[in-house]
Amino acid sequence: MIQYKFVVKLLAAFAVFSMLSVITANAAIGDLNAASKTISGNTRNVAAPSVQWDQTFGGNAGNSSGRRVLQTTDDGFIIVGTTNSFGAGNSRIYLVKTDSSGKEQWEQTFGGKTGNSTGRGVLQTTDGGYIIVGQTNSFSASKIKGYLVKTDSSGSVQWQKTYGGNALNFGAFVQQTTDGGYIFVGSTFADQAILAWLVKTDSSGTMQWEQTFPGTYGNNGATSVQQTTDGGYIITGTSIQSRDQSYAYLAKTDSSGSLQWQQTFGGKGFNVGMSVQQTKDSGYIIGGATNSSGAGKQQFYLVKTDSSGTKQWEQTFGGNGDGIAYAAQQTNDGGYIIAGTDSLTAANRTQALLVKSDSSGSVQWQETFSGRGDCTAWDVQQTKDGGYIFVGSTYPGHAGRLDVYLAKL
Repeated sequence: MIQYKFVVKLLAAFAVFSMLSVITANAAIGDLNAASKTISGNTRNVAAPSVQWDQTFGGNAGNSSGRRVLQTTDDGFIIVGTTNSFGAGNSRIYLVKTDSSGKEQWEQTFGGKTGNSTGRGVLQTTDGGYIIVGQTNSFSASKIKGYLVKTDSSGSVQWQKTYGGNALNFGAFVQQTTDGGYIFVGSTFADQAILAWLVKTDSSGTMQWEQTFPGTYGNNGATSVQQTTDGGYIITGTSIQSRDQSYAYLAKTDSSGSLQWQQTFGGKGFNVGMSVQQTKDSGYIIGGATNSSGAGKQQFYLVKTDSSGTKQWEQTFGGNGDGIAYAAQQTNDGGYIIAGTDSLTAANRTQALLVKSDSSGSVQWQETFSGRGDCTAWDVQQTKDGGYIFVGSTYPGHAGRLDVYLAKL
Protein backbone atom coordinates (compact mmCIF):
# COMPACT_ATOMS: atom_id res chain seq x y z
CA MET A 1 0.00 0.00 0.00
CA ILE A 2 1.24 3.49 -0.80
CA GLN A 3 2.24 5.42 2.31
CA TYR A 4 -0.20 8.01 3.63
CA LYS A 5 2.17 10.98 3.29
CA PHE A 6 2.97 10.06 -0.29
CA VAL A 7 -0.71 9.73 -1.19
CA VAL A 8 -1.52 13.10 0.36
CA LYS A 9 1.34 14.70 -1.58
CA LEU A 10 0.11 13.24 -4.86
CA LEU A 11 -3.48 14.20 -4.19
CA ALA A 12 -2.50 17.74 -3.30
CA ALA A 13 -0.57 17.97 -6.56
CA PHE A 14 -3.91 17.83 -8.39
CA ALA A 15 -5.24 20.84 -6.53
CA VAL A 16 -3.18 23.26 -4.50
CA PHE A 17 -1.78 26.68 -5.33
CA SER A 18 0.82 24.96 -7.46
CA MET A 19 2.24 27.93 -9.30
CA LEU A 20 4.36 28.60 -6.21
CA SER A 21 6.34 25.45 -6.98
CA VAL A 22 6.36 25.97 -10.76
CA ILE A 23 8.00 29.38 -10.86
CA THR A 24 10.88 29.97 -8.45
CA ALA A 25 11.38 33.16 -6.50
CA ASN A 26 14.80 33.74 -8.03
CA ALA A 27 13.55 33.52 -11.60
CA ALA A 28 15.11 35.92 -14.06
CA ILE A 29 13.09 38.92 -15.13
CA GLY A 30 12.47 39.88 -18.73
CA ASP A 31 10.06 41.36 -21.19
CA LEU A 32 7.69 39.37 -23.36
CA ASN A 33 9.85 37.01 -25.38
CA ALA A 34 8.22 34.56 -27.78
CA ALA A 35 10.77 32.44 -29.62
CA SER A 36 9.97 29.84 -32.27
CA LYS A 37 11.36 26.35 -31.65
CA THR A 38 12.44 23.86 -34.29
CA ILE A 39 11.54 20.27 -33.45
CA SER A 40 12.57 17.06 -35.06
CA GLY A 41 10.20 14.81 -36.99
CA ASN A 42 6.79 15.57 -38.44
CA THR A 43 7.40 19.31 -38.26
CA ARG A 44 5.64 21.44 -40.81
CA ASN A 45 6.88 24.84 -41.87
CA VAL A 46 3.95 26.81 -40.48
CA ALA A 47 4.53 30.16 -38.82
CA ALA A 48 3.31 30.44 -35.25
CA PRO A 49 0.85 33.28 -34.59
CA SER A 50 2.26 36.36 -32.93
CA VAL A 51 1.10 37.88 -29.66
CA GLN A 52 -1.60 40.51 -30.28
CA TRP A 53 -1.73 41.65 -26.67
CA ASP A 54 -1.04 40.46 -23.15
CA GLN A 55 -2.21 41.58 -19.71
CA THR A 56 -1.43 40.84 -16.07
CA PHE A 57 -3.80 40.84 -13.08
CA GLY A 58 -3.41 40.66 -9.31
CA GLY A 59 -3.01 42.82 -6.26
CA ASN A 60 -0.08 44.95 -5.20
CA ALA A 61 1.26 42.25 -2.90
CA GLY A 62 1.10 38.49 -2.63
CA ASN A 63 0.63 35.98 -5.45
CA SER A 64 -2.05 35.43 -8.08
CA SER A 65 -2.33 32.67 -10.68
CA GLY A 66 -4.82 32.06 -13.50
CA ARG A 67 -6.04 28.49 -13.98
CA ARG A 68 -8.82 28.57 -16.61
CA VAL A 69 -9.89 31.01 -19.31
CA LEU A 70 -12.96 31.09 -21.55
CA GLN A 71 -14.21 33.51 -24.16
CA THR A 72 -17.57 34.91 -23.08
CA THR A 73 -20.66 35.64 -25.17
CA ASP A 74 -19.73 39.35 -25.36
CA ASP A 75 -16.32 38.38 -26.88
CA GLY A 76 -14.52 39.19 -23.64
CA PHE A 77 -12.83 36.65 -21.36
CA ILE A 78 -13.42 35.15 -17.93
CA ILE A 79 -10.48 33.91 -15.85
CA VAL A 80 -10.52 31.88 -12.66
CA GLY A 81 -7.55 31.25 -10.42
CA THR A 82 -6.25 31.82 -6.93
CA THR A 83 -4.89 34.85 -5.10
CA ASN A 84 -3.62 35.81 -1.67
CA SER A 85 -3.24 39.46 -2.66
CA PHE A 86 -6.45 40.61 -1.00
CA GLY A 87 -7.86 40.49 2.52
CA ALA A 88 -5.95 38.91 5.40
CA GLY A 89 -3.44 37.10 3.19
CA ASN A 90 -5.23 33.77 2.99
CA SER A 91 -5.77 32.27 -0.46
CA ARG A 92 -9.08 33.01 -2.17
CA ILE A 93 -10.68 32.09 -5.49
CA TYR A 94 -9.98 34.89 -7.97
CA LEU A 95 -12.43 35.69 -10.81
CA VAL A 96 -11.53 38.31 -13.44
CA LYS A 97 -13.71 39.52 -16.33
CA THR A 98 -12.09 41.36 -19.24
CA ASP A 99 -13.24 42.93 -22.49
CA SER A 100 -12.10 41.64 -25.88
CA SER A 101 -8.76 43.43 -25.52
CA GLY A 102 -8.00 41.91 -22.16
CA LYS A 103 -8.76 45.06 -20.18
CA GLU A 104 -10.20 44.31 -16.77
CA GLN A 105 -13.91 45.08 -16.35
CA TRP A 106 -14.29 43.67 -12.85
CA GLU A 107 -12.75 41.21 -10.39
CA GLN A 108 -14.16 39.24 -7.47
CA THR A 109 -12.74 36.93 -4.80
CA PHE A 110 -14.52 34.09 -3.00
CA GLY A 111 -13.90 32.07 0.15
CA GLY A 112 -14.20 32.44 3.88
CA LYS A 113 -12.47 34.95 6.15
CA THR A 114 -10.19 32.19 7.42
CA GLY A 115 -8.66 29.17 5.76
CA ASN A 116 -7.80 28.90 2.07
CA SER A 117 -9.81 28.53 -1.13
CA THR A 118 -8.47 27.62 -4.58
CA GLY A 119 -10.12 28.17 -7.99
CA ARG A 120 -9.65 25.39 -10.55
CA GLY A 121 -12.39 25.73 -13.19
CA VAL A 122 -14.98 28.16 -14.56
CA LEU A 123 -17.75 28.09 -17.14
CA GLN A 124 -20.19 30.71 -18.37
CA THR A 125 -23.69 29.40 -17.71
CA THR A 126 -26.74 29.66 -19.94
CA ASP A 127 -28.13 32.54 -17.83
CA GLY A 128 -25.00 34.62 -18.50
CA GLY A 129 -23.50 34.01 -15.07
CA TYR A 130 -20.60 31.78 -14.06
CA ILE A 131 -20.04 28.50 -12.25
CA ILE A 132 -16.72 28.02 -10.46
CA VAL A 133 -15.18 24.90 -8.98
CA GLY A 134 -12.29 24.45 -6.59
CA GLN A 135 -11.74 23.52 -2.98
CA THR A 136 -11.78 25.21 0.41
CA ASN A 137 -11.16 24.66 4.09
CA SER A 138 -12.69 28.01 4.99
CA PHE A 139 -15.95 26.49 6.22
CA SER A 140 -14.62 23.36 7.94
CA ALA A 141 -11.32 23.68 9.76
CA SER A 142 -10.63 19.94 9.79
CA LYS A 143 -11.53 19.19 6.16
CA ILE A 144 -10.77 20.39 2.65
CA LYS A 145 -14.01 20.24 0.67
CA GLY A 146 -14.99 20.51 -2.97
CA TYR A 147 -16.41 23.98 -3.57
CA LEU A 148 -18.93 25.30 -6.13
CA VAL A 149 -19.73 29.01 -6.48
CA LYS A 150 -22.49 30.29 -8.75
CA THR A 151 -22.45 33.98 -9.70
CA ASP A 152 -24.48 36.33 -11.82
CA SER A 153 -23.01 38.08 -14.88
CA SER A 154 -21.26 40.64 -12.64
CA GLY A 155 -19.59 38.04 -10.45
CA SER A 156 -21.92 38.52 -7.47
CA VAL A 157 -22.53 35.30 -5.55
CA GLN A 158 -25.93 33.67 -6.05
CA TRP A 159 -25.10 30.52 -4.11
CA GLN A 160 -22.09 28.56 -2.90
CA LYS A 161 -21.85 25.01 -1.58
CA THR A 162 -19.24 22.56 -0.34
CA TYR A 163 -19.04 18.82 -0.99
CA GLY A 164 -17.27 15.76 0.36
CA GLY A 165 -17.33 13.79 3.59
CA ASN A 166 -13.68 12.73 3.63
CA ALA A 167 -10.75 14.67 5.05
CA LEU A 168 -9.46 15.73 1.63
CA ASN A 169 -11.74 16.55 -1.31
CA PHE A 170 -10.59 18.54 -4.33
CA GLY A 171 -12.67 19.94 -7.21
CA ALA A 172 -10.82 20.27 -10.51
CA PHE A 173 -13.13 20.92 -13.47
CA VAL A 174 -16.82 21.82 -13.94
CA GLN A 175 -19.36 21.83 -16.75
CA GLN A 176 -23.03 22.73 -17.02
CA THR A 177 -25.04 19.69 -18.07
CA THR A 178 -27.86 19.52 -20.60
CA ASP A 179 -30.47 19.41 -17.80
CA GLY A 180 -29.24 22.75 -16.42
CA GLY A 181 -27.34 21.19 -13.54
CA TYR A 182 -23.60 20.79 -13.09
CA ILE A 183 -21.00 18.03 -13.20
CA PHE A 184 -17.63 18.39 -11.54
CA VAL A 185 -14.68 16.09 -11.17
CA GLY A 186 -11.80 15.94 -8.75
CA SER A 187 -10.13 13.69 -6.23
CA THR A 188 -10.95 12.45 -2.74
CA PHE A 189 -8.92 10.64 -0.12
CA ALA A 190 -10.64 7.64 1.53
CA ASP A 191 -9.39 4.49 3.27
CA GLN A 192 -5.75 5.44 2.67
CA ALA A 193 -6.29 5.71 -1.08
CA ILE A 194 -6.81 8.39 -3.75
CA LEU A 195 -10.09 8.06 -5.66
CA ALA A 196 -11.26 9.93 -8.76
CA TRP A 197 -14.43 11.75 -7.72
CA LEU A 198 -17.41 12.65 -9.93
CA VAL A 199 -20.28 14.77 -8.56
CA LYS A 200 -23.58 15.70 -10.24
CA THR A 201 -25.75 18.53 -8.91
CA ASP A 202 -28.99 20.20 -9.91
CA SER A 203 -29.16 23.84 -11.02
CA SER A 204 -29.08 25.01 -7.39
CA GLY A 205 -25.98 23.03 -6.53
CA THR A 206 -27.81 20.35 -4.56
CA MET A 207 -25.99 17.04 -4.98
CA GLN A 208 -27.94 14.44 -6.97
CA TRP A 209 -25.27 11.73 -6.93
CA GLU A 210 -21.55 11.11 -6.58
CA GLN A 211 -19.28 8.33 -7.76
CA THR A 212 -15.69 7.38 -7.02
CA PHE A 213 -13.28 5.40 -9.17
CA PRO A 214 -10.20 3.64 -7.80
CA GLY A 215 -8.82 3.03 -11.28
CA THR A 216 -6.72 0.06 -12.23
CA TYR A 217 -4.31 0.19 -9.29
CA GLY A 218 -6.45 1.50 -6.44
CA ASN A 219 -5.09 5.07 -6.39
CA ASN A 220 -6.54 7.43 -8.93
CA GLY A 221 -6.89 11.20 -9.30
CA ALA A 222 -9.14 13.05 -11.78
CA THR A 223 -8.52 16.43 -13.38
CA SER A 224 -11.02 16.91 -16.24
CA VAL A 225 -14.56 15.92 -17.26
CA GLN A 226 -16.91 16.52 -20.18
CA GLN A 227 -20.50 15.48 -20.79
CA THR A 228 -20.53 13.30 -23.91
CA THR A 229 -23.02 13.30 -26.76
CA ASP A 230 -24.79 10.21 -25.34
CA GLY A 231 -25.47 12.02 -22.04
CA GLY A 232 -22.70 10.24 -20.14
CA TYR A 233 -19.34 11.58 -19.01
CA ILE A 234 -15.68 11.20 -19.97
CA ILE A 235 -13.03 11.65 -17.27
CA THR A 236 -9.25 11.86 -17.33
CA GLY A 237 -6.62 11.89 -14.65
CA THR A 238 -3.80 9.76 -13.32
CA SER A 239 -3.75 6.15 -12.14
CA ILE A 240 -0.95 5.58 -9.62
CA GLN A 241 0.67 2.15 -9.37
CA SER A 242 3.66 3.04 -7.20
CA ARG A 243 6.06 5.84 -6.36
CA ASP A 244 7.81 5.28 -9.67
CA GLN A 245 4.93 4.34 -11.94
CA SER A 246 1.76 6.15 -13.00
CA TYR A 247 -0.46 6.13 -16.09
CA ALA A 248 -2.75 8.59 -17.84
CA TYR A 249 -6.29 7.46 -17.01
CA LEU A 250 -9.46 7.65 -19.14
CA ALA A 251 -12.91 6.54 -17.95
CA LYS A 252 -16.35 6.65 -19.55
CA THR A 253 -19.56 6.60 -17.50
CA ASP A 254 -23.25 6.59 -18.25
CA SER A 255 -25.57 9.47 -17.31
CA SER A 256 -25.72 8.22 -13.70
CA GLY A 257 -21.96 8.06 -13.31
CA SER A 258 -21.77 4.25 -13.51
CA LEU A 259 -18.51 3.09 -15.07
CA GLN A 260 -18.81 1.75 -18.64
CA TRP A 261 -15.10 1.34 -19.38
CA GLN A 262 -11.67 2.59 -18.34
CA GLN A 263 -8.26 2.66 -19.99
CA THR A 264 -4.70 3.62 -19.06
CA PHE A 265 -1.94 4.99 -21.28
CA GLY A 266 1.81 5.40 -21.08
CA GLY A 267 4.98 3.35 -20.73
CA LYS A 268 7.36 2.78 -17.87
CA GLY A 269 7.68 5.75 -15.56
CA PHE A 270 5.62 8.92 -15.04
CA ASN A 271 2.48 9.41 -17.17
CA VAL A 272 -0.42 11.75 -16.31
CA GLY A 273 -3.66 12.90 -17.90
CA MET A 274 -4.60 16.55 -17.33
CA SER A 275 -7.37 17.35 -19.84
CA VAL A 276 -9.90 15.51 -21.99
CA GLN A 277 -12.30 16.48 -24.75
CA GLN A 278 -14.66 14.51 -26.98
CA THR A 279 -13.56 14.99 -30.60
CA LYS A 280 -15.62 15.52 -33.73
CA ASP A 281 -15.37 11.81 -34.63
CA SER A 282 -16.81 10.84 -31.19
CA GLY A 283 -13.40 9.77 -29.95
CA TYR A 284 -11.36 11.51 -27.25
CA ILE A 285 -8.19 13.59 -26.96
CA ILE A 286 -6.12 13.56 -23.76
CA GLY A 287 -3.40 16.07 -22.86
CA GLY A 288 -0.85 15.40 -20.13
CA ALA A 289 2.78 14.48 -19.61
CA THR A 290 5.13 11.50 -19.86
CA ASN A 291 8.76 10.63 -19.25
CA SER A 292 8.40 7.20 -20.86
CA SER A 293 10.21 8.38 -23.98
CA GLY A 294 12.78 11.01 -24.85
CA ALA A 295 15.68 9.68 -22.72
CA GLY A 296 13.71 10.19 -19.52
CA LYS A 297 12.91 13.86 -20.12
CA GLN A 298 9.35 14.75 -19.19
CA GLN A 299 7.39 15.87 -22.26
CA PHE A 300 3.92 16.94 -23.35
CA TYR A 301 1.78 13.83 -23.98
CA LEU A 302 -1.13 13.78 -26.45
CA VAL A 303 -3.26 10.65 -26.84
CA LYS A 304 -6.09 10.16 -29.35
CA THR A 305 -8.61 7.34 -28.84
CA ASP A 306 -11.71 6.06 -30.57
CA SER A 307 -15.15 6.14 -28.93
CA SER A 308 -14.32 3.04 -26.87
CA GLY A 309 -11.11 4.45 -25.47
CA THR A 310 -8.85 2.36 -27.70
CA LYS A 311 -5.69 4.27 -28.52
CA GLN A 312 -5.41 5.37 -32.16
CA TRP A 313 -2.17 7.30 -31.80
CA GLU A 314 0.00 9.14 -29.30
CA GLN A 315 2.54 11.94 -29.67
CA THR A 316 5.06 13.63 -27.41
CA PHE A 317 6.28 17.21 -27.69
CA GLY A 318 8.93 19.08 -25.81
CA GLY A 319 11.01 22.18 -25.53
CA ASN A 320 14.42 22.42 -23.89
CA GLY A 321 13.53 21.05 -20.45
CA ASP A 322 10.91 19.04 -18.62
CA GLY A 323 7.37 19.85 -19.72
CA ILE A 324 3.76 19.13 -18.81
CA ALA A 325 0.65 19.87 -20.88
CA TYR A 326 -2.24 21.12 -18.76
CA ALA A 327 -4.76 21.68 -21.56
CA ALA A 328 -5.51 20.28 -25.02
CA GLN A 329 -8.38 21.31 -27.29
CA GLN A 330 -9.48 20.32 -30.78
CA THR A 331 -9.30 23.28 -33.16
CA ASN A 332 -11.59 24.33 -35.99
CA ASP A 333 -9.35 22.67 -38.59
CA GLY A 334 -9.54 19.30 -36.83
CA GLY A 335 -6.09 19.62 -35.28
CA TYR A 336 -5.19 20.35 -31.66
CA ILE A 337 -3.82 23.19 -29.53
CA ILE A 338 -1.89 22.18 -26.43
CA ALA A 339 -0.67 24.42 -23.61
CA GLY A 340 1.60 23.85 -20.66
CA THR A 341 4.96 24.60 -19.13
CA ASP A 342 8.55 23.92 -20.13
CA SER A 343 10.99 24.07 -17.20
CA LEU A 344 14.51 25.02 -18.20
CA THR A 345 16.22 23.67 -15.12
CA ALA A 346 19.76 24.40 -16.30
CA ALA A 347 18.92 28.09 -16.72
CA ASN A 348 16.53 28.15 -13.74
CA ARG A 349 13.77 29.40 -16.02
CA THR A 350 10.17 28.41 -16.68
CA GLN A 351 8.37 29.18 -19.96
CA ALA A 352 4.84 28.74 -21.19
CA LEU A 353 4.77 26.39 -24.17
CA LEU A 354 2.05 26.16 -26.84
CA VAL A 355 2.01 23.47 -29.52
CA LYS A 356 -0.30 23.29 -32.55
CA SER A 357 -0.71 19.93 -34.29
CA ASP A 358 -2.69 18.61 -37.21
CA SER A 359 -5.42 15.97 -36.85
CA SER A 360 -2.79 13.19 -36.59
CA GLY A 361 -0.82 14.92 -33.86
CA SER A 362 2.02 16.02 -36.15
CA VAL A 363 3.44 19.37 -35.10
CA GLN A 364 2.62 22.42 -37.21
CA TRP A 365 4.23 24.96 -34.88
CA GLN A 366 5.34 25.41 -31.30
CA GLU A 367 6.15 28.55 -29.38
CA THR A 368 7.45 29.51 -25.95
CA PHE A 369 6.43 32.59 -23.96
CA SER A 370 8.27 34.24 -21.07
CA GLY A 371 5.58 36.71 -20.04
CA ARG A 372 7.04 39.40 -17.80
CA GLY A 373 9.96 37.19 -16.81
CA ASP A 374 9.13 33.54 -16.20
CA CYS A 375 5.77 32.17 -17.27
CA THR A 376 3.49 29.13 -17.06
CA ALA A 377 0.39 28.31 -19.12
CA TRP A 378 -2.49 26.46 -17.44
CA ASP A 379 -5.18 26.71 -20.10
CA VAL A 380 -5.70 27.55 -23.77
CA GLN A 381 -8.79 28.06 -25.92
CA GLN A 382 -9.31 28.83 -29.58
CA THR A 383 -11.12 32.14 -29.94
CA LYS A 384 -13.97 33.06 -32.26
CA ASP A 385 -11.57 34.80 -34.68
CA GLY A 386 -9.51 31.63 -35.07
CA GLY A 387 -6.72 32.81 -32.78
CA TYR A 388 -5.88 31.58 -29.30
CA ILE A 389 -6.10 32.80 -25.71
CA PHE A 390 -4.03 31.34 -22.90
CA VAL A 391 -3.80 31.99 -19.18
CA GLY A 392 -1.31 31.18 -16.48
CA SER A 393 1.03 33.11 -14.24
CA THR A 394 4.14 35.22 -14.64
CA TYR A 395 6.87 36.48 -12.36
CA PRO A 396 7.22 40.21 -12.98
CA GLY A 397 9.83 40.88 -10.32
CA HIS A 398 7.58 43.19 -8.29
CA ALA A 399 8.82 42.34 -4.80
CA GLY A 400 8.91 38.69 -5.77
CA ARG A 401 5.21 38.23 -6.47
CA LEU A 402 3.33 36.29 -9.14
CA ASP A 403 0.61 37.76 -11.37
CA VAL A 404 -2.09 36.23 -13.52
CA TYR A 405 -0.93 36.30 -17.14
CA LEU A 406 -3.33 36.46 -20.10
CA ALA A 407 -2.13 36.48 -23.72
CA LYS A 408 -4.02 36.65 -27.03
CA LEU A 409 -2.47 35.17 -30.16
